[in-house]
Amino acid sequence: MSPSTAAPRNPYKAPHTPPVSPLYLPDTPIRTPIRIPPALTDDYDFPESPSRTTYRRRPSRSSSRPSPTSDDEHKKAKLTPMFRTLRRTVACVVILGLLGVIASRTIRRKDEASLGLGGFRFGELKIEKRDEIDFDDPTCPFVSTVEAYHRDHKRLRHHVAAKRGVPLSSFPNSTDSDTIPTKHRHRFSSTGHLLVSDESGGGPHPIPQLLLKGEKRWQDLLTSQSKTLGEAVLEYTRRYGRRPPKGFDVWWEFAMDNALVLPDEYDRINLDLAPFFALPKKEMKRRMQMVEDMKETFTLVVQDGEVSIQIKDQGGLKWGGTRPRANDAASLVETFVDILPDLKATFSIFDQPQIYLSWARRGSLVDLGLRNLHTNNLREVDDGHVRLSRSCAPDSNFRTNPDFYEGKSFVYDSVESGDMCQNPYLVPLHGLTLEPHEKDSHPRPHTQLLPLFSLAKTSINSDILITPLDQFFDSPGQDPKWKEKRSSKLAWRGSPTGISMMTKDLPWRDAHRIRLHHFANNRSLSPTSYIVPDLGQGLNPNATAVQRHTPLEESLSFGKEEMLTKVANNFFFDMKLAGDPIQCSEEDGTCEDMEREISWAPYQRADTLNRHKFLLDIDGNGWSGRFRRLMSTNSVVIKTGIFTEWFQPHLIPWFMYIPSKLDFTDLADILAFFRGTPKHPDLGFDETAKALARNGQCFVQRMFRIEDLQAYMMRLFLEYARIAADEGEDMDFYFEEDMLDEGEEQRMRVEAEHKAEQVVNRLSDEQLEALEREVPDRSQMSHKSALRGKGKAIDGVEDEDEWQAGARDAALR
Repeated sequence: MSPSTAAPRNPYKAPHTPPVSPLYLPDTPIRTPIRIPPALTDDYDFPESPSRTTYRRRPSRSSSRPSPTSDDEHKKAKLTPMFRTLRRTVACVVILGLLGVIASRTIRRKDEASLGLGGFRFGELKIEKRDEIDFDDPTCPFVSTVEAYHRDHKRLRHHVAAKRGVPLSSFPNSTDSDTIPTKHRHRFSSTGHLLVSDESGGGPHPIPQLLLKGEKRWQDLLTSQSKTLGEAVLEYTRRYGRRPPKGFDVWWEFAMDNALVLPDEYDRINLDLAPFFALPKKEMKRRMQMVEDMKETFTLVVQDGEVSIQIKDQGGLKWGGTRPRANDAASLVETFVDILPDLKATFSIFDQPQIYLSWARRGSLVDLGLRNLHTNNLREVDDGHVRLSRSCAPDSNFRTNPDFYEGKSFVYDSVESGDMCQNPYLVPLHGLTLEPHEKDSHPRPHTQLLPLFSLAKTSINSDILITPLDQFFDSPGQDPKWKEKRSSKLAWRGSPTGISMMTKDLPWRDAHRIRLHHFANNRSLSPTSYIVPDLGQGLNPNATAVQRHTPLEESLSFGKEEMLTKVANNFFFDMKLAGDPIQCSEEDGTCEDMEREISWAPYQRADTLNRHKFLLDIDGNGWSGRFRRLMSTNSVVIKTGIFTEWFQPHLIPWFMYIPSKLDFTDLADILAFFRGTPKHPDLGFDETAKALARNGQCFVQRMFRIEDLQAYMMRLFLEYARIAADEGEDMDFYFEEDMLDEGEEQRMRVEAEHKAEQVVNRLSDEQLEALEREVPDRSQMSHKSALRGKGKAIDGVEDEDEWQAGARDAALR
């Protein structure tokens, strides 16, 4: 497959997708309770504006110093010569001191440039910085992976220089980022991948850019979160174009009481429920009854402030996991059942998704729902026959270029990179997309919109995602500290799940877990290559010339290293299928083929796996239940798969974990960076990996608690209650001023007054005259006084809200 250009994203692009190239992340906009037109929100003050803080009125002639041509007699100096000399001496000392500080900083920056330190394009990131990571700190602060990378880079450059006997000063440095050759500029693609510009080496290594992007993304998320109920309501309305659901204030109180880190990041719920807003209430009730009567489901019944479990299909109980999963779901809902109206919610018992709505139908419903309209077309074919491409946009890569592939790349966005519509190379690599989805499949797929809650879904499914509790309370096991872990290999053990039933008619050898085993245990004597950091160890003879054109944050270049596949895999990987063949047909001999072709390993206890610094997480039949346990350890987690999970907006790639491609082509590149290579095992960015492991632990301790699952389910059920409500029942939340606490009310008032003053300051004389004529008579003099002062004060105004509204209306006119 040859590289080609990515198709444009469909209209439902994830909101955090960055521009294709170059990457310039904008500052987080400030949200205020007053909506000012964009043309009037510019904070620029004209020089002649009396409200400008730096404006100084021209002094009167009597107080000004006479000019040299003035006829006035010069005034004598009041200071004696001694004091004048002292003053000059002090001034000289101060100036020399400032020059010394500037010079020292310049020298330090040049030294840092040669080491790849500092010089961020986006400014200094103020994440927790510490020389040594304390894994026993109970507060679990997130640490800077970028700072850890800089320390690693400095250490390794010194190490290589000392080993080769080359002075460190011989390494070139540069500060001109505009001179990077075009061929060495990596590109952030809309498919969720950072495309490596030149695989032959010599350009900037892509992983430092990914670390910087991950930390910047985390910083932006933290600084943009709502701090009060009023801000949360405004942010909700801005994102989704509707009021929050009834009970939103109770949810917000729960979120604040339980210290939710990112209380605004629940776009997944809106994406799942958006098409249901277009269904008439009567039709919604009918479809709720349809899923309630479906086989292999269970229903939670909320009535009079209590929740109970209803299972109509007793055949579903034949599988032992049905009752435990029903109990898990009920236990989460019990936390907030007292604020819910009477309703029913039906859940699938399966690991896999079941709803495959076409892109055209989903897009139509979402559009109608956003306009608060109901669809008249209630006929949807549900024949059980699924064509995956129908769930993608007509201009997507899956439908226009199924062979689309972008070449050497790294994942920077796990949501976009898992979108098979934009990355069709995923389709023949995953068990879910390899197996057929027909009327007789198990589970049975549906091609119409149904309100079915599911444990897992992909980018093309329209199930309603929930928070599973499977393996949630599993202990991480005995876990050595980072420096005490014996192995730096990437470790994994697991069963051959991924396809519901493997037969000779299916290409089961291409399923993701089967491929992983064969990939990691390939003992071929043919050469393989991977990119490695060029730290001056003689990898790339052109490194010096290239580095002269490399900006500070990209000052680590890369080269290529070749090694026998057998040697490389033995150095990097310890990943094997464990146990025996399962989910395979014995009648047609598939189980026998699996038994013969796979070198099965015994299962390993968590204590044994935790001895490795790097642990892999990969999809099974559905989502991976072990992910939380892996992230709880002192090891770095490398994760790959296509399933969307409820915590994805909160889980930051390259800051809390390392995302990987499903074809495994980036695994050796990743490990070569963090742990070294067979030729140079001592040149790994070990402290950077340690920082990633630390942040993964903190993610679990602060953002993957039972309270976080409860918060997600509470907000989901409040939204669902609005959709499931009876006709005419108002289920919106209305924010009232009396809900503000005193501090928030005062702050919002000050911000509103400030914005109103800014509007007035930008009005022309004609607009001012028009506004003066329109102010209420009862406070006309007060308003005119404020206008003539161009917003210096609004004293005496009886109705400030009316004043601000009048100012905005006049400005618009």
